[in-house]
Amino acid sequence: MTIALLSFVVGLGLIPFIPQGFVPKLDRGEFNVIYTLPNPKVPNRLKVPQTSDSDNNNPSLFQGFMDSPERFLLGRNYRVGSKLEGLILEDTNNVESAYTIAGYQGNPLKGRIYVQLKDNRSLTTSQVQEKIREKLPKLKGGSISVEDILFIETGDDSPFKIALLSNSLDSLTKTANLLKNRLESIPGLVDIKLSAGKKNAPIEHFEQQRVIYLTANLSEGIGLGDVTKEVVEIAQEMLPNDVTFDIQGASAQVQSIFKEFAIALFFAILSMMVILYLTFGRFLESFVVLLSLPLSIVGAMFALLITQSDFGMISLIGLIFLLGLLDKNAILLMDYTNQLREQGMSRHHAILKTGEIRLRPIIMTTASTILGMLPIAVGLGAGAELRQPMAVAIIGGLITSSVLSLIVVPVLYTLLEDAGEKLFFSKMKRVDN
Repeated sequence: MTIALLSFVVGLGLIPFIPQGFVPKLDRGEFNVIYTLPNPKVPNRLKVPQTSDSDNNNPSLFQGFMDSPERFLLGRNYRVGSKLEGLILEDTNNVESAYTIAGYQGNPLKGRIYVQLKDNRSLTTSQVQEKIREKLPKLKGGSISVEDILFIETGDDSPFKIALLSNSLDSLTKTANLLKNRLESIPGLVDIKLSAGKKNAPIEHFEQQRVIYLTANLSEGIGLGDVTKEVVEIAQEMLPNDVTFDIQGASAQVQSIFKEFAIALFFAILSMMVILYLTFGRFLESFVVLLSLPLSIVGAMFALLITQSDFGMISLIGLIFLLGLLDKNAILLMDYTNQLREQGMSRHHAILKTGEIRLRPIIMTTASTILGMLPIAVGLGAGAELRQPMAVAIIGGLITSSVLSLIVVPVLYTLLEDAGEKLFFSKMKRVDN
């Protein structure tokens, strides 16, 4: 029991040292370059005379758009995008193609350049992104950012997003710029942008307050959860009383996923205990399995720490998968022990015989599962970055749980059965008295 408790405590203690994220960053060979232009002075919109349906072929019908501010802005947008596209295409060793879309998201001041990389390149997608980020110029009064194409759509271009809220526009703008300058010193945060704060910027509202959104991208090897934690500490330290903040986007999903996982874990364990009770007809086996579950936590956390894999949604799926594997080992041991005891063997000798007989199938099933997960854990195959944390967590958890369960499960089986018998006989004595 001490081993199980110690494994659980050590496993939880390792979590702060593991990179935390939502979904692992994939080497997809594609990404976007998002640019935003400053508001220029544009010509006045021309008034177009009204026409009837019979005048649809009249060229003057389109004169309004040809001389409109929208056409002026889109033309200027496309010219800037074409120049940026040319700079990107200069990297002939890595870039296959690039396409510019002016008026991205319906904004004539915003554009997107889709970049497709070559399959036989020597650099990863993140390395090419860093190379292009350093090469692109700064737009005076505007912004340029190199964005991942997210595996799970969150409604935002950038993985990190925080909303600053206040009723005072002056205080909000000043605080947003101070926070932006402070965050620029954090290693791993790049392409930091504000949704407002510049001249002629639109005023946005969120929850009946004025809001400025601060977004940023992450460099390779930086965990979203770690960055979010650091930014929250800085925001709590420097924000005035009239300015509040709200974590949004993928950052908010990282926080909510652990709450949802706790609920899923609770119902998984509850269902497991109910099924075991219905199978064995008593709670002893259920409690043995429950108390032996932490044996996998320490191995999974050590494996994630050593490989620096993300502790996020994918690795949590691996932990739930581990519950079934560890449950299987404990059931193999207890079921065979019960069979031997029904044949007249003492509990002590039945436990020793079970360890001797069941050791081989437990090792064989564990080894086969580990070998099956090994190609995924080492990152083989397309999209392996997504599955890698799950495989790493499963392998680490299997190693510790399979070894320790051979010791912990028989001990718990003995201790809990003795404790139950003592409790039962003490109640019987009180009834007799």
